[in-house]
Amino acid sequence: MNQSRSYISVVVVILAIGLVFGLVWGNYQLAKREVTGEGFLVQWLSIRSFVVDGNSPYSDRVPSTIVKTVGFENSFAKGNPPRYSSPLYSGIVIFPFTLIGDITIAQAIWSSAQLLAIFITLLVSVKLINWKSRWYIFLLISLFTLFSYHTVIPWLDGGLPTWVSLFLIFSFLAIRNNKYELAGISLALATIQPQMTVLLIIFILFWAVAQRKRTMIFWFFVTLVILSIIGLLLVPDWVMQYLRLLYNYPINFPPGNLGMLFSNLWPGLGRQLGWLVSGILAIVLIIEWRLALHRDFRWFIWVASLTMVVSQWIGIPTIPGHFVQLILPIILISAMLSEHSPRGGQWLAVFIVAILFVWELVLYYFDITGTQPSNQLNLMIPLPLILLLGLYWTRWWAIKSKRLLIEEMKLGEIY
Repeated sequence: MNQSRSYISVVVVILAIGLVFGLVWGNYQLAKREVTGEGFLVQWLSIRSFVVDGNSPYSDRVPSTIVKTVGFENSFAKGNPPRYSSPLYSGIVIFPFTLIGDITIAQAIWSSAQLLAIFITLLVSVKLINWKSRWYIFLLISLFTLFSYHTVIPWLDGGLPTWVSLFLIFSFLAIRNNKYELAGISLALATIQPQMTVLLIIFILFWAVAQRKRTMIFWFFVTLVILSIIGLLLVPDWVMQYLRLLYNYPINFPPGNLGMLFSNLWPGLGRQLGWLVSGILAIVLIIEWRLALHRDFRWFIWVASLTMVVSQWIGIPTIPGHFVQLILPIILISAMLSEHSPRGGQWLAVFIVAILFVWELVLYYFDITGTQPSNQLNLMIPLPLILLLGLYWTRWWAIKSKRLLIEEMKLGEIY
């Protein structure tokens, strides 16, 4: 018996190694053909310029190096060179890859690591919600989620959103397991892309104060201070350089928000309609935050999911590439539908993610083929809309205690 198990273990290890090498090789072919990696190249060239030449990542020399090396301009602000636009300490994620001299090999390994990070985010989301579905339901939802536009595009771009999502999901898992030191550290690391997480972090800190989770708050701020000080030791004025970057926001960051989309569709009233939607969502968010402050983890994770969704529409500049963080709300809604109706609810969850998959794919097809006027802002609609409706559809099931849900389901079976 032991010999048989050892043989199986060896086979599994060999298959795993083969899978890793195959993954890296496939990503290497994509990188060599310049199919992927705009976000990665900006990060890699900026931090490597500092490591090798001593140039600040925010230096004006770096954008020109990026353009010379890869030959593209800013994809969201035409006429402006792409530049490093994250806090300096975000470089800790890309730093190990800058030690690889061959940019194509570095990108291949980075892309493979990102695929693994996305898959881990999905698995941890399932564990976080404690969702036990049938294997084929999980497989279908996973396939539609992993190959959807909002997951594939961040991976192809190779920027930081994938790592932000991973840090966030680890922080949530640590909170659930009462590991508040780890929760605070992971949450601080999620600030490597502040525009993605600012609202969510505000909510989590308020919730932590109300719940008296002082350890998590302490480690969050201590980690931020340590990361910032390390940055100051490397580039003494990086904070001022970063603030200058923020001051020139329109030319350095994506301009995407709901108001811009509405302005393109309805030039007369679009801007005002965008502000109206943002105002309504802000009020809804404040109410939900207030209700969740002294509640349990189920309520917390539902409001956290709502905050991540609402952040895409509330006026904070975003791009569809940031939507990779919304894997958690997708899993939460699927789990609640399955939990409330074990038979029909699971297939309804599959149907919802399938509709989302097709909707985004059609919009993207129209954009790249010129079938309709090019407007990638249209892709800001499908995922947040479906998730917002889905979260409120399942709200009562999500925030109730597990015990009450089980009692309700048993009562339904009796009658």
